[in-house]
Amino acid sequence: MLERQLIFDCIDLFSGNKKSKFYEKIFDTIDLSCIPEHPQSIRGPKGYSMHALFRAFIIMKCEKQRHITQLVDFLDNNRYLAYLCGFDVFKALPSYSVFQRFIRNIDNNQIKNLMKKQVLSLNKLGFIENSFISKVG
Repeated sequence: MLERQLIFDCIDLFSGNKKSKFYEKIFDTIDLSCIPEHPQSIRGPKGYSMHALFRAFIIMKCEKQRHITQLVDFLDNNRYLAYLCGFDVFKALPSYSVFQRFIRNIDNNQIKNLMKKQVLSLNKLGFIENSFISKVG
């Protein structure tokens, strides 16, 4: 554990590659305010951040991973990317069942609202044209 802490103290070792810069830019521009940070729970610990879990699924899709098990292994082997997602890399990362439960329980309307906001933001910045937007409403 101490070795991992010493390595993470030299964060420049991890943050300079193209892949980490790519994900930093994506995560900096995505507004996840339409998704609650933590699931509502009366009992037990608050669990993993829903924002971090969502960012992990962005990595899964960008890396063309088809299975949650691939994502779990990928994050375990790429701790800096897990850190960018918002996970505490000095603790256990989410298991397969945590990711599966997240996907099963997330409200589809939250994802639709997030996508709508992102498309409108890209349009406002000039990355996509109005003709690309079929229906926003």
